[in-house]
Amino acid sequence: MNREEMIEKTEEFMIDSFEEGELPSVIAEGMIRHLLQTRDYLLQLTEGSQRDTTALEIAALLHGVERAFRRGSKYKKLLKGKKHEERSMILAKNFMEKKKFPKKIISKVESLIEKHEEATTQETKILRDADNLSFLENTLPIWFETRLWMGEKRETIIEDSKVIIDRKFKEIDSERAKILAKRFYRKWKDWLEQKEFQ
Repeated sequence: MNREEMIEKTEEFMIDSFEEGELPSVIAEGMIRHLLQTRDYLLQLTEGSQRDTTALEIAALLHGVERAFRRGSKYKKLLKGKKHEERSMILAKNFMEKKKFPKKIISKVESLIEKHEEATTQETKILRDADNLSFLENTLPIWFETRLWMGEKRETIIEDSKVIIDRKFKEIDSERAKILAKRFYRKWKDWLEQKEFQ
């Protein structure tokens, strides 16, 4: 299987997972947009390098796929008690094995997804930067609405949102990504201030 086929199959799996899942459509569409955008930022941040981005692109598309399976899914037992990264990693591995991706790619994608939050290597830092850029550009309202939908208190979500955008902005490693993130960061700080008074 060539690179383009792997990327295409991964994108289809991710989109189908959210479209066929039990999330409200606005949340599913927001998650699809976030994962596609994470991949786009990843490509932007690696532009000009000689790096093979196949595993990184697959990890970008699947690093949050577990969110499509959170409610009433057949995977509930398999995913129970695991962290976000572990749940996405398990689902990604199952998908790639089923589609017969090369073992080297499966192993690399597993590692990237599992470590994308802690970002201890250059590749996981790039993935986290792309993820955080996508979140800061337009995922915050979807995240906010998802938590409301799940029954959390608005005040709690506002306070948590302030913390998370600060954290995501501070986590950005590359100067290139930091420059891109600044305008989104300010936009959401202002948006959250308005939410407090609604």
